Order: sequence, then structure tokens, then C-alpha cells
Amino acid sequence: MKKLTLIRSSVITAVIIVAAVGIGMAAGIPGINPFVSASTANTGSQPGIAGITPADSGQYIRVDPVADKTTGDLLIVTGSTNFPAGTILMVSAGSPGVGSGGDTMVRAGADGVNRFSSPVDTSMLKPGTPTITVTNMIGTPAQGNYRPGTVKATATFTLKGTYLGSDTTVQPTITKDDYIRIDPIGDHSAGDQFLITGTTSLPVGTSLIWEVMPDTGTLPVALDLNARGIMANNAVTKGDGTANRVSLAVDMSGFPQGPYVVIAGEMKGDPSAPEIGDLAGTARFSVK
Repeated sequence: MKKLTLIRSSVITAVIIVAAVGIGMAAGIPGINPFVSASTANTGSQPGIAGITPADSGQYIRVDPVADKTTGDLLIVTGSTNFPAGTILMVSAGSPGVGSGGDTMVRAGADGVNRFSSPVDTSMLKPGTPTITVTNMIGTPAQGNYRPGTVKATATFTLKGTYLGSDTTVQPTITKDDYIRIDPIGDHSAGDQFLITGTTSLPVGTSLIWEVMPDTGTLPVALDLNARGIMANNAVTKGDGTANRVSLAVDMSGFPQGPYVVIAGEMKGDPSAPEIGDLAGTARFSVK
């Protein structure tokens, strides 16, 4: 069984598919607000302190304070909740118009206080004081009623640096000289949250589709919708010199040990049924 997460906006729908055993994630599309909004008001007022919406009797979500970051850094959003282990939370970070995020699973804690943790790639965020929003999710993708619940928490943090993204989506013409190269990833431990990075000749704002899946021994050339892994979409951001940047924050919590492969490519097709276009890059890594 796969879990389908939709991040809706008036401009585009971002589709993220993950294995039921894993934790989902979503990467933002430049020029939209990918936040999944709940019909409740934020009661938080201080940077780094979560607001709690008491819409569900006794239920709460709290976001831990966040240290200053620079664009391109990995942001790990953590917090506590009394939602039961296994509950899915949507975690978003950004400012109006641009952001990124994804879903994460509540993990068992102690004394009735459970924990959550979700990685966010800040490459696509605008510097300033982005807002982190964490919302409980209800329903199921299979039944078509997967949606935000009524408990929400927010926190803000300081993001330094320069804006690396684009406010518009670019659809480039691919030439024989274009490339996407994924940097060596190295081995990781089960449950690690980290950034996969790489370089590309494609322009800033080009839509990308990613998939992280078990390595069968043959490098993939297309998406595998049956693989037990992670699928996410985002966009090319500014890099150094003549090469631009591709990156994805991944959470390997819940995934078994073994070899994995990542593929990142130019996204084609409708976002609800994405395909890899004429250009892609791959890399292997292992979870120990």
C-alpha cells in the first residue's frame, strides 16, 4: 500500500508518494504557497514558540525552538504532541508564495508525550522569518478524504542568506550538453534525516521529480510507482558558479536497512501523474 500526499494550491498540485512503511515528504514548488491550511487560528505569538489550537479536546502539537539557518541548510523540525504514535502530521515551512514541507509520523515518547521530527530543505525558502506550520492529518488517501485536521501549531525562525529559488516555474529545452549530477551520498543509519545534493546545468525554477527506492542492482531510468520508497517534487535552485543546485531533504525513518538508489530528473506530465523527462541523474547509498 502506498500513501499519497497532495499539497494543493491555485497554481499547481504537488504529488508525493511514499511507502506505507516510510515517512512522506514534500518539496515546495517556487511561486506557490504549498502550505496545507487548517480551518483554525494560530494562537502562538513568539518566535520559536508553537501555538496550540484547542479544536480537538485535549489534543496539542508543540514545535521546538529553531536556531537561525542560512538558505541551503537542512532544517530539522522537531516537537512534541499527545497525538498517538502513528498519527501523520503535515510539516510546512516558508513565507507567503514560497515554501516546502511534507508529512511525518508521530513516534512513541514517554509519559504520554510523543515526538515528531521532519527534515526541510531551506534552499527554496525566502530569507527573513519563515513560519513553520504543523497540522494533524485525517482521513486516508485511498478513500480520497486525506485532509488537514483541526489541531495546528506554528513557530518562526530566522533564515539568513539570499533567495536561491525562482518565483516562476521554468520549462527548459533540454540539449545534449545538459546534465543532472547527484553528489556521492555515502552510507547512513536507519532513521537518518539528511540532504541529498547535486548540480545541474538546468536553469533555476526548472521542475524536478525525485524518487528514493530500494536498489535492485540496475540504475533506474524512470519512476517506479510500485517501489516502496519516497517520491517528491521541487525545483532547481541557484548554485555556485555556472552550476545550479538540486537538493532534497529525506527522512529514512521506518525504512529497512539495505541498498537504495535516488533518481532526480526534469519533471514532465501532469503533477498528479508525473514522469521523468529527457534528463536525469542517479546515485546509490546504503542504510546500515
